[in-house]
Amino acid sequence: MMNDNRLITCNRDWTGITVIDRKGKPVFLDYHQISEIRFGYHTVTKLFSKRTSEKIEIHVKGQKAPILVLKPMDWNHFDQYKQEVAKFAKDNKIRLVEFD
Repeated sequence: MMNDNRLITCNRDWTGITVIDRKGKPVFLDYHQISEIRFGYHTVTKLFSKRTSEKIEIHVKGQKAPILVLKPMDWNHFDQYKQEVAKFAKDNKIRLVEFD
């Protein structure tokens, strides 16, 4: 059962992925539109503080900036997203990069 408030959802046959962008709009991507997926860390620097969180970066062919999903956007499901995105990348032979 798909949950409406999920930020990342893979379709049933694992060939497409829907990501909610920063404006809250769902973006559907077919596997051949994605050049690479990266797991890593993202640091936000505010005036006197730095906050680092885990991120999932989805690089779409023809777009300069990747789609970012940060852990604070959905603490409860983030690890599940990572597992699903890793399976999606593997099943569709998309380059998966894990870095610090």
